[in-house]
Amino acid sequence: MLSAESVICLFFTLYRFYYEENIMEEYIFNVNLGGMMDLLSNHLYSTPKVFIRELLQNSADAINLRKSHGMSEEPRIDIVVEENKYLIFKDNGCGLTEDEIHKFVSVIGQSSKRSSNDNISYIGRFGIGMLSCFMVTPEIILRSRSTETPDKVFEWHGYTNGKYTVSEINSDMPAGTEIIINASEEFSDFFTFSTILSAVRYYALPLPFPVFVRSGNFSARANPLFNKTSKNDRENVLTMGRHIFGTDFDFIDYIPLESEKGLFSGVAYIIPFTVSAASVRSHRIYLRNILLTEDGSSILPEWAFFVQCFFNTDKLSANASRENFYRNDLLKEAEKEIEHCISSYLERISIQNPALLARIVSIHGTALKSVATENERLFRIFMPYFNFETSFGIRSGKTLMHYDYSIFYTTDADAFRQLRPIFCEKDELLVNASQVYVKDLICMLEKLDSAHIEAVSETLLDTLLEDPEDADDYDYVCAIASIALEKYDCSVRIKSIIPAQLTSLYTINTEGQLKRDIERAKENSNGMFDEMLDNFSDELSADSSSILYLNAENPLVMKLTDIDDPEKIDVCAQIIYMQALIAGGFPVSPAEMFMMNENLIKLLEWGI
Repeated sequence: MLSAESVICLFFTLYRFYYEENIMEEYIFNVNLGGMMDLLSNHLYSTPKVFIRELLQNSADAINLRKSHGMSEEPRIDIVVEENKYLIFKDNGCGLTEDEIHKFVSVIGQSSKRSSNDNISYIGRFGIGMLSCFMVTPEIILRSRSTETPDKVFEWHGYTNGKYTVSEINSDMPAGTEIIINASEEFSDFFTFSTILSAVRYYALPLPFPVFVRSGNFSARANPLFNKTSKNDRENVLTMGRHIFGTDFDFIDYIPLESEKGLFSGVAYIIPFTVSAASVRSHRIYLRNILLTEDGSSILPEWAFFVQCFFNTDKLSANASRENFYRNDLLKEAEKEIEHCISSYLERISIQNPALLARIVSIHGTALKSVATENERLFRIFMPYFNFETSFGIRSGKTLMHYDYSIFYTTDADAFRQLRPIFCEKDELLVNASQVYVKDLICMLEKLDSAHIEAVSETLLDTLLEDPEDADDYDYVCAIASIALEKYDCSVRIKSIIPAQLTSLYTINTEGQLKRDIERAKENSNGMFDEMLDNFSDELSADSSSILYLNAENPLVMKLTDIDDPEKIDVCAQIIYMQALIAGGFPVSPAEMFMMNENLIKLLEWGI
């Protein structure tokens, strides 16, 4: 019996014999041009206007190739527009020979780079670029005189049915290429001087040679040189930013984006108004001087939401649609370098121009806090410029970073308001961490070993608040008051609290607060959800409680020790409880308000 290996060997021997004896006929793939156009217009390109970009790229590649071989005349691109009818796109690049027209223009996806000896970078794919024109026209005419065959001019006609013709013609056109595109009825409104000028300026602003657009008596350079309007280089760069992005405001400053490895070059402009960290900014990102994308998410750090970038790269690669970058290791390097450029700028101005960084933080503070909590380098840059509400007043992050003692915090704004005078009296630093990101920033201090952080808790308060010397004298009062407040899950303790004007201090743990919220929800639900809310309440732990600290230094509390009547102590305890709730900013239920009114009536009846 044959083994498996023998069967496989026999199979390939018979297959090879059959293949050699019966030569298989090869076929060529056919491309459905109509299907390709649907793919381009509905799935690959975001707008039909990209045909302008593709033509610009092809012309730029042709000009750069001619320049690399020596070019005596000034390189340029000329676009002539006949309103609502057609446009003629001309360049004085290297042109195309007849063979190159067949090879590059008529073969979709073929590179227009002539040989491996051309040490020039290109992103153009002449076939795809020409194909994009079919989104706005049923017919394309291309005429070209190559620098390699300067005595001949060839004309190519391409149609949406996939057919094309090539013929030699008599023409006095100079070396280069011109493309004639007749507008289809659907896109005739696009073929206007203003629209084409705007599109070219949008796609080719940094091209190092001029692009002119002309229609009738109107003519303009689409990529104007930015003339220096000031002797101050900084002012000139900021003015250029206004022109690039068409803003009606001045940017705060700019960040040079210069890659040490030569991957990119440009500027990041700092926005002068508050923006969300999740907002999408419009950038101008160019690949070989032709606009690639306005979306910076593929190359800019997520936290750089406060800048608008204008930069060009010659080294990175485009994806299939050429509307964003192709993800590879080189792109990752560029991402790291851009992040380093922006971070280094921020570190530099923190030393050289702290007032400028303070201004940036004052505008983008909330959003910058969000990124500082996740990035140690940014935390060290921005933290000194954040302001925090503390028991000592407003203090900067710099103060907190160099504080030698424990930093306490509470995430409850009302608790902070109650506790602030106590912590201030004890010379302890308490931070109001009720605002978004503040707790995370405070905890980041401990993570980086910059400070010892501690959250305010019942245990902490018991430690901070001192027991009075005559604590035993208050045992009876505390016992009666605890019974009176038992229905509110509140126990009573006696402490010495400074300032003495403070009658009491109310604290409640998280589960206790949740239980109060459930009870308040039951009162407002008209019984509809009582069973469900009761189930929630039953699931809370037995630790859901609150504490009312009576202040032994307060005259009113002192007088309670002189009262022997437990009912009167009960009434006073409930009133003090309500006073503490209101002082602490806690929501008061209708039942609790009714209880307070009833007890005040009792005091009046007793003549107290």
